[in-house]
Amino acid sequence: MSEWLSGNTINGILSLWETPTNHSKCQQNPLSILNYNVQGWGTRALEAVELIFNSDSSIGIFTEVGELWKDFTIPHFKSFYQKGTNSKGGVVVAVGKHLKATRIDTNIENTVIVDVEGLTEQIRIIGIYWPQCQPRNLEDLTSYISEKTILTGDFNASAQEWQSPMTDARGNQLKKWIEKNNLLFIPGTKNSSKRSDRHIDLIFTNIEDAEAETLNTGTSDHWPIVMKSDRIGFQTDGNFPVVNWTVFQIVLALLQDFWTKESEIQDAENWYLNYTRFLSALKNRVTKWSNRNRYRPSLPPYIVGMLKQVRRVRNKYYRERKTNFGVEVERTRLLLRTLTKQVKNEVYNYKSERWNAFLSTIQESHDRNGKHFWSHLSKIYKPKTLPISKLKAGSITIAHQQEITNMLYSYYKEQANSPTIDESEKHDQKIVRDYNKIMNTLSQPLDIKVEKVTSSEVTKIIKKLKNKKSSGYDQISNYIIKLLPPAYIDCLVKCFNVWLSEGRYPDFWKLAKIITLNKLNAGVPRPDQTRPISLLATHSKLFEKVLLERVSNWAEGAQLVPIEQSGFRQGGLIATRVLSIYQEIQNNLAANMPTLALYVDYRKAYDMVWHAGLLVKLHDLGMPIALLKMTASWLGNRQAYIAFGDKVSEKYKIDIGLPQGSSLSPFLFIVYHCDLIQCLGAHSGHMFADDLSVLITAPITKSLATIISYLEEEGTEVCKKIAAYAKKWKQPINVQKTVAQIFYKQIKRPEIKIHMEGHQLEIVNTFKYLGFTWTSKMSLKPTIDLCLEKVEKALVKLKWLNK
Repeated sequence: MSEWLSGNTINGILSLWETPTNHSKCQQNPLSILNYNVQGWGTRALEAVELIFNSDSSIGIFTEVGELWKDFTIPHFKSFYQKGTNSKGGVVVAVGKHLKATRIDTNIENTVIVDVEGLTEQIRIIGIYWPQCQPRNLEDLTSYISEKTILTGDFNASAQEWQSPMTDARGNQLKKWIEKNNLLFIPGTKNSSKRSDRHIDLIFTNIEDAEAETLNTGTSDHWPIVMKSDRIGFQTDGNFPVVNWTVFQIVLALLQDFWTKESEIQDAENWYLNYTRFLSALKNRVTKWSNRNRYRPSLPPYIVGMLKQVRRVRNKYYRERKTNFGVEVERTRLLLRTLTKQVKNEVYNYKSERWNAFLSTIQESHDRNGKHFWSHLSKIYKPKTLPISKLKAGSITIAHQQEITNMLYSYYKEQANSPTIDESEKHDQKIVRDYNKIMNTLSQPLDIKVEKVTSSEVTKIIKKLKNKKSSGYDQISNYIIKLLPPAYIDCLVKCFNVWLSEGRYPDFWKLAKIITLNKLNAGVPRPDQTRPISLLATHSKLFEKVLLERVSNWAEGAQLVPIEQSGFRQGGLIATRVLSIYQEIQNNLAANMPTLALYVDYRKAYDMVWHAGLLVKLHDLGMPIALLKMTASWLGNRQAYIAFGDKVSEKYKIDIGLPQGSSLSPFLFIVYHCDLIQCLGAHSGHMFADDLSVLITAPITKSLATIISYLEEEGTEVCKKIAAYAKKWKQPINVQKTVAQIFYKQIKRPEIKIHMEGHQLEIVNTFKYLGFTWTSKMSLKPTIDLCLEKVEKALVKLKWLNK
């Protein structure tokens, strides 16, 4: 508060508070990767743990692990397994939990591919086991070679250039493929095979300054190899922000009178911009950066000591076994077995103690509903999304951040252009004329205003916000808004009412920051295989919920939303649609009447909404002129920019689609297409948001051929009407993904052909729609099996609690 009362200007104080804190320099360790053929995980699991710990490796590749690898996992490591072609094969890639590991899905046997983040550079690990006398197509791996790739494992291939006395046929094959993919061989300090002079545990990479060391330890027939890179490493400690929320709340409370007086002096825009800047700067001011250890040793010292003892006894056992087979050997074997069990039990106890300590911290937080626990568990088992490190444009692959940013910018800028107007089409001409007339009317002062908002209404909206601390691009989170004293909410209400009375949506809320996610599970994506995520200002979501309340009151009051629509409306449940469809089909099947179902897929539904068409239709539907003006302002002059890594693109204008992440967008979409159901004639339609299904039933007749002929004609005609509606309102349909399904009781499925826009629709036997698996015979088994599978997956997450 002394800084606030120092006599400085608001701008000076906020600039001082916005100054970033100097963080201490973090310590960095070079990356070490262990490659070891264990010849059976069941007998050498503890040996592998000790090797990883002693070599200070963050990643381990273990080959020939067999099928017992799940019996014991490495503490503090996440393991990825791929079965082999026999019971002794298989590969495990273990990545330390201080790094982020994402598996690349592949069905290649004896191969594990993992992307690793959390290093100075992202890398890709490919673990290989190539058994003797078994063929392998190396070209299957070519598409997985990226800029920073490490390919390692037991290849059972030798070449003179790779520290072997001679080159065999497999070595020649492998050498040609390695040269083709610009990979370099990293030599060890000696050959890896104990039974010969061959070097068959190989490391290849396109990373510079990498070196390898062969360790003179281990009881397997292979020497372990450790690769190191000084160029790529990870931070052993890190700076973490710790916000003093108590001080934050106290300062908010002490300064609420000041901001109330400022709201009386300044206009709505200036007050809001200063207020949001104040919240962001205050959070920065009360944030302290704490230095914490990010990298912890795999096991405590007492377990490490026990592992060394096991290693000594194991070495003694192998030495005695070679020389004699007497009583002493048997005693040593029993001792080794006993010690191995003891160490495994100690490791399990250690993991259980850590877990119990975590549970104790949850209990201390008095979290009765278990939200803290499930939040922690969801982070461990959250669905994976592959990071984007490259983009493909035709036959060209780019990897530089700025080039990727530019390519994404060009793609999304083109997608944001307004739809093409057909000057020869009368409907397009009418929409353009009506739109211009409406916009001219809206530009004039209006006597009618949008209903004002009250403090109680805004407070109610704030209470319903999720308690998230993640910020929008304005650095303000839901959590900060929920901490606001009542005086700030009153000031916000004042600003909201100014904008509502003017029918104006503030321009500073119309800029979106776009980040992109990868849609693919493997391979390099194209720009159209990325998913854009819009980050909006947090306060704008409050204002949009105020608008949504007024738009929904008007639409529901005018009964514009058809009863067939269940999505994004009060009381509309997905179960309502499912039960309605199920009952209708079952009634038809009870009369032995086949039913045709059409599942229409819209291409980027919300992103392709025609602005002019939407405003004209809202006007024709009778939306109050003040609310229409507010909606037009909300839609118009929107901009966005692409953020990729530390690069940002230029801004581009958005002339199509509804804003992503807005609570108002889904409801306006269903109002925009409220008349779609009329295209279906007497046939029943079912809608949930942008999902449309149509059920067609033939009149009762004795001839099955007549029924099928009727379904074909009516199905094609309905498709024709839906396509005409989509063209009229410029809401494109993805015809390739639109399918048909026939429900029947006959023994043989009736043959039927349905066409849409010259394309014959695929006739499917099963289709997943609204979370329900629909089969042609209306069997519930697939849906029940899916539910049981989800339950089993949930139980797997908790099974390790018993260990």
